[in-house]
Amino acid sequence: MDDLSELMRHMRLQTRVFHRSTHCGQWVVEGEYERKAMFHLVAVGRCVLRTDDGAGDVVLQAGDAVLFTSPRDHRLISPLDANDSDASLLLCGYFEFDSPLSSVLLASLPAQLLLRHGPSRERKASGAPAALLQLIIAEAELGGSGSAVLLDKLADALFMYAVRQCLVDGTVQRGLLKALSDPYVGPVLTVMHQQPQQPWSVASLAARIHLSRAAFARRFAEAVGIGPLAYLTQLRMQLAKVALAERGISVAEASVLAGYATEAAFSRAFKRVYGCPPGAVRSV
Repeated sequence: MDDLSELMRHMRLQTRVFHRSTHCGQWVVEGEYERKAMFHLVAVGRCVLRTDDGAGDVVLQAGDAVLFTSPRDHRLISPLDANDSDASLLLCGYFEFDSPLSSVLLASLPAQLLLRHGPSRERKASGAPAALLQLIIAEAELGGSGSAVLLDKLADALFMYAVRQCLVDGTVQRGLLKALSDPYVGPVLTVMHQQPQQPWSVASLAARIHLSRAAFARRFAEAVGIGPLAYLTQLRMQLAKVALAERGISVAEASVLAGYATEAAFSRAFKRVYGCPPGAVRSV
């Protein structure tokens, strides 16, 4: 499995398309419903994206999507020349992650991402996969049996494509995603993702890439945004939480899975991350 796939497997992305609406004539949709990462897709018609930070208006055509990786006040507005016969179909959704590391991931992406359905001057290929966008638009228009679940899953793919586009375009200049390609930090992230239960220390991780403890810790924190042991703790807690909630394993088993020597140490670390004891999320 490639490094990005390994990372996203731990993020447990779940997209929810929460808004589907058709608008005619002159209209305004306030875009900030909750303070989450979100997206808008113009399935039919066109509109104007306006943000409250003073940036210029952006015209969105049918098949275009805009993603916000951090909360941003904005609205979608009908074009000035729109009349009552001009219909626009909008889809809006949230990107949610069942991982305490999601904030680290999102911080490495631009605050706003624009995916164009048509070709751009910067790339010969389409701004986003035409087949994927056509599937999303078709489901939005038809609304057949199982459409809500299918739209959510297709929107998962939309997020993944946006991440890939950022990596290809070079717009990821910092943070976790950039660190995956760092010759020193990247291999450490890979081994953490593949073997989180191992009793890693700063010294043992540094030894794998032939750096001193201080040099490794500094480089990791500068690249990722948090220290190596803080990252490892959050990764382990996410794996333990999933096992507790979905498989109903005991707290003792979860502590072993997370690489802790004692149940008490694991419980303290779990509560620091999630604000509740591990028994509170365990399924019975």
